[in-house]
Amino acid sequence: MNTNYYQQVSWSCMNKYVGVITTDGQSYDGFIAHVDQDYVTLAIPTNEMVDRLNGMPAQESTYRQFGFHPGFFPRRRFFHRRIPFFGIRDLFLLSFFI
Repeated sequence: MNTNYYQQVSWSCMNKYVGVITTDGQSYDGFIAHVDQDYVTLAIPTNEMVDRLNGMPAQESTYRQFGFHPGFFPRRRFFHRRIPFFGIRDLFLLSFFI
C-alpha cells in the first residue's frame, strides 16, 4: 500500500480507536490524535494511574490532583507515538468499550 492510502484512512479514522502493525512487526493500539503529510500520531492509553492506586482507595488529598471523587475511577493517561506512513504495514479499526 502507498503512503497516500494510509494518510486517507488515518484522516477518516481521526479520534477513533485503531490498531497499527508496522513493517518491522511492532503493533500498537490507540486513538488517532494527529495526522500530517508524513506521520500519524497515536494517543496510546496506559494504566499508570490505575496501577499506582493498586485497587486501594486514594487518599482524600489526591482527589483534586487526579480529578476524581470517591466512587469514580481516575482518568487514564496517554502517551503519544508518531509512526511514519511508510512504516505502516496494516491499519485497522478496533472496537472500544468504556
